[in-house]
Amino acid sequence: MGRPKEFDLDKVLTAASNCFWADGIARTSISSLVEAMKIQRSSFYNSFNSREGILATVMERYIASSPLQMLMSPAVQSSQTKPDLLLVDFILDFSSFLAHEGRGRGCLFFNGLSELTPQNESAYEIYQDYYLQLADGISHLIKRIEAENPAASAAGTISFDHLLCIFIGLAHFSRIDATEQRLTKIGLDQLAGLSPHFAALIRSQSRPLEALRQSEEAEKKLMNA
Repeated sequence: MGRPKEFDLDKVLTAASNCFWADGIARTSISSLVEAMKIQRSSFYNSFNSREGILATVMERYIASSPLQMLMSPAVQSSQTKPDLLLVDFILDFSSFLAHEGRGRGCLFFNGLSELTPQNESAYEIYQDYYLQLADGISHLIKRIEAENPAASAAGTISFDHLLCIFIGLAHFSRIDATEQRLTKIGLDQLAGLSPHFAALIRSQSRPLEALRQSEEAEKKLMNA
């Protein structure tokens, strides 16, 4: 007879993710993890070995379930979606994710990326691995956009730094205002500002336009309240 399962893996990983998300990577201790996960310390070490061990598992699970997966290198290279539309879709999905999953906590990936330094050793390396995948994916996406839509960069430079700043800005602004429509409007406005091509593309897409209309209506209600 096999050893009985000591805990629900999905529940303890969700608890650990929430702990890292709420307290920050560097400030989250094994004691706080064990308390949040409601398991014995011995079970923690038997299952995850270390704080970095569970962080690696949490981050793999987080990336796979978030829109960030869309821009990771393997996903971008295999995607059949037009690259400029993929970027617009990411802004929409990321804004929704920050609003409904982040709930004022920002993005677990971008939070840690801005928080950790090389002195954090293994935790820093976990984040750097995903950052390199994201950087490679975004760079590949930009090359596809420029190759398939020369007009996209004809009157404005689309760079990795520009896009990364948009994503990080959305993640951090969501800690101030996690309203999906507000985040969508900010992200699309920034993207439209990169080139006339993206401005025209966003105007032509019903989904972004609907999100913008909802945002404008919400702002009017706030102003008239």
